[in-house]
Amino acid sequence: MWKIIVGTVGLLVYLYLTWRVLRSNYKEEDVAAFGWISLLAYLLGSRLAYGFVYWGVWAENPVKWLEFWKMGESNVIGGYLFWISMAWLVATDRGWKFFSLAEDNLWLLLWLNGVYFTVSEKWLPVLLLFLVALISRWLKGRYRSFVWYKSGRKGFLYLTANIIVFLGMSLIYGNIYYIVPALICGVGLGILGGERNS
Repeated sequence: MWKIIVGTVGLLVYLYLTWRVLRSNYKEEDVAAFGWISLLAYLLGSRLAYGFVYWGVWAENPVKWLEFWKMGESNVIGGYLFWISMAWLVATDRGWKFFSLAEDNLWLLLWLNGVYFTVSEKWLPVLLLFLVALISRWLKGRYRSFVWYKSGRKGFLYLTANIIVFLGMSLIYGNIYYIVPALICGVGLGILGGERNS
């Protein structure tokens, strides 16, 4: 019962925080739509990814593929990838800068993933996400003064947080495949940091 309460409250808090964080930079109706669409993309993506990873688990009833409210049978990486894809599509459609949108949503993503891991009773990832949130908070006002980060553009916090999360997940689960997205984010961070403002 507590999982249902925590999951429901956590998702409602996500919607509220999306509106609160993004309303100053984007139109209010766009923010409301983004909150709902991003939440649905995350939940549906995590459910579909679980079905693909554990192929055949729902062979007897194909409707179970769409039961996205069952967070115990979800894959957080799949949900995260669906969220990123949806955010990129929305940013492209609306003419927004993707890294600005992603960085504005960093704490919201950490929250959403934290809700998933809490409901799944996976406490080490919850601790990892909390530490990433603290590190990101500390870096927020400092990263533009780093000598090597010449561009000063948004995206630093988002990519750095992803690197830490994926490396931490590879240690927690002993899965080297988590290193691949960490490396991709590292390359992206190097490219973004090396660009000079024109």
